[in-house]
Amino acid sequence: MRIIQITILACLLAWSSGEGWAQPQKIVKGVVIEVGSGEPLASVAISDSSRRALGITNRYGYFSLILDGSARSVVFSAVGYEPRRIVLAGDTVLSVALSPLTLQTVEIKGSNQQLLNINHLTITPSLLSNLPSIGGERDLIKAISLFSGVVPGSELASGFQVRGGGNDQNLFYLDGAPIYSTGHLFNFLSLFNPDAIQKVDFYKGDFPVEFGGRLSSVTDVAFREGNKNCWEGQAELGVISSKITVEGPLVPNKTSVLVAARSAYLNLFNLGKEKAVRNHKADNFFGYNFYDLNVKLNHAFNKNHKVFLSYYRGVDDYRILQNNPTGRSRDQNYRRLTNQLLSARSYHVLGPRLFLQTGLHATHYSFRYIEGNTQFQVESQQAQPWLIPELIYTKTDEALNRSRGAISDLSANLLAEWLVSARLRAKAGVELIRHRYQPINYRLQGTLGDSLILQEPTRMAFESAYFGSLSLDLSPRWQWTMGGRYSGFQSAGVRYAGFEPRTSLSFRDGESHLQLSASRTMQYNHALVQEGELVDKTMWVPSTARILPQSAWQYAVGWSQILKGFRYNLGIFYKQMHNLSQYQYIIGVPFVYYDWEANTLSGGRGRAYGAELAASKTLNRWDLGLNYTLSWSQRRFEALNNAQWFPYIYDRRHSFNANALFRISGKTRLSLLWLYYSGQRYHAPVGRIADNPLGYGYVVYDDLNAGKVPDYHRLDASLTRRFDRPENKYWEVSLNIYNVYSRRNTYRLYPARQIVVDSQGNRVGNRYVMRSAAVFPILPSLSIRYKFL
Repeated sequence: MRIIQITILACLLAWSSGEGWAQPQKIVKGVVIEVGSGEPLASVAISDSSRRALGITNRYGYFSLILDGSARSVVFSAVGYEPRRIVLAGDTVLSVALSPLTLQTVEIKGSNQQLLNINHLTITPSLLSNLPSIGGERDLIKAISLFSGVVPGSELASGFQVRGGGNDQNLFYLDGAPIYSTGHLFNFLSLFNPDAIQKVDFYKGDFPVEFGGRLSSVTDVAFREGNKNCWEGQAELGVISSKITVEGPLVPNKTSVLVAARSAYLNLFNLGKEKAVRNHKADNFFGYNFYDLNVKLNHAFNKNHKVFLSYYRGVDDYRILQNNPTGRSRDQNYRRLTNQLLSARSYHVLGPRLFLQTGLHATHYSFRYIEGNTQFQVESQQAQPWLIPELIYTKTDEALNRSRGAISDLSANLLAEWLVSARLRAKAGVELIRHRYQPINYRLQGTLGDSLILQEPTRMAFESAYFGSLSLDLSPRWQWTMGGRYSGFQSAGVRYAGFEPRTSLSFRDGESHLQLSASRTMQYNHALVQEGELVDKTMWVPSTARILPQSAWQYAVGWSQILKGFRYNLGIFYKQMHNLSQYQYIIGVPFVYYDWEANTLSGGRGRAYGAELAASKTLNRWDLGLNYTLSWSQRRFEALNNAQWFPYIYDRRHSFNANALFRISGKTRLSLLWLYYSGQRYHAPVGRIADNPLGYGYVVYDDLNAGKVPDYHRLDASLTRRFDRPENKYWEVSLNIYNVYSRRNTYRLYPARQIVVDSQGNRVGNRYVMRSAAVFPILPSLSIRYKFL
């Protein structure tokens, strides 16, 4: 409390003294939009004639500045847009329109400006479009995993780990609403449709105080608002999926709508196959489909008051049928994952210094699995001697294991931003969330009906947070931000609460930037994961009397600089984590997660530390960049590994990638991306006890996660050509090659028995080895995009 009191006193003194420094003053406020579409532009940098940073636009494109009376002009600049200088006469309200750049050169050069902050990155559609895609699909999660400090998961994963944290410690927002699952296509692709994205703010540390509930990162995805001046649309055909986007004004300059839809069509290659398997005319069937829909409607009552309504729905559906060669049994596996959210928000400019945001959000994630086996009696009937006998299949028994689960949230939040003076900015707000957990439910069905029903009770929980921060310009070069959140959680008769202080100190001198930060975060939701399958069974549960809330302290120091066009960023971090949870999955148990509270370990500790490097350079037609992370990540549980520290499963010592963009011409570009990272950890067996009279043989293990999967590396390439048509229409064709040199990267290691033979080829025994399973060889693909309006 003493620190908070001293901070408030120092800021108030700075406010009163700062008002005297800048007399007389100019108040300049307004909004920055894109020429043509009228889309608001977030994170636009505002500077004076000496290139001194004055501020940036918020997520709705608004800004407010208090300038010294001698200020004559300000410059607005953003990634992929022509900078614009505005001459000032006095207090004024501006509507600044920036024109998009047509050259890919500046888009890529500008995309690296986010290196000036080691904890915050801004990702734009132009950056996504200039990375090699997978099957023609630009992927946001894969793009984020390229940055330093971020470690990718396995090849079949849309998640990532940030500075030693787990995948469940990452928070994702879609237009202000949290989302609990981010993957399509067995988690190979993310559910974020790049055609609907305006921008993405990714925080890997020093979160703004309005964000909380996770320990490692926040990804804030904002949908585009839609063209306010004219109707336009585009369609794209790829190997994996196709997309269509339509946007335009319902009321010019006031109301606009955006609709973006995407769907896979892998089932088109299997038409009739499922029916054939069910009729015993084929051996197996594998079917998969996903779709998602984004809709955004926004209305401006006037220049100071706007409302937004966003809707998202995404569904993954796949099924596997496998007939036994004898025809006497059939295995089936059906899974359906659903994400859905609705978000209503408003934004208000209340005078020249105060901004107010409000939001109401509903989000829902559910899964449904059906796994089982059907038994048949096979009879042969021969109508005539010269005809092929007809086989008759009669179902004799069936055992199906049906399971489902879900989590639903209703939330409301309010955020006020106040420009107190030219040197002091304040932020305060509140967030309220009602969680509804529907843990795993099982129902076993047989030929005679239900034979077993296992049902976990529904849990309700309430989470709240009150937050505030102050940002003070100590001098033209030094800035200090300090604040925090007081969060609380109540569920099943337990109540938790905690304070989450956050502070950072920044120094800017021209094109050099030093940043120091320290922050505490808390997490009340826990994800239980059964890993190792194509689609992980992930279930979210609340903190309880046995499962404590997670918390973490993180410290980071970073230095960024631009020297003669060479831009680099160097940082170090250290993170301590407490009360980590881990589900104890037992192989062979059919009812995963049933009685989850008793089978979940809590009270674990974690520590992670490392160094990050990012650099970029433009050479003639080439734009080059690299990212490198050296890190350690460890865990400790009293009930595991003899209470000793052990490596986390994603403890990858080295993570490196290099990307290059070559502008062959004004309409043709070549993108290259090479990735390398150390293999993830696994629990490696060190021996095997042979069969004995008292039981079966068994495998002997040493320290937990002592084994390491072989290192991973691959090269991706993309060649894109644009063909312009009249009236701003165009075709864009992309040839993409995933894993150019077809590296057989290990996806999974599994124990296997190998036959040992002598020099004569005679079998002399067996030995047990670890074998590697790879997923993707070289994968070429072609995608075609057409802007048709």
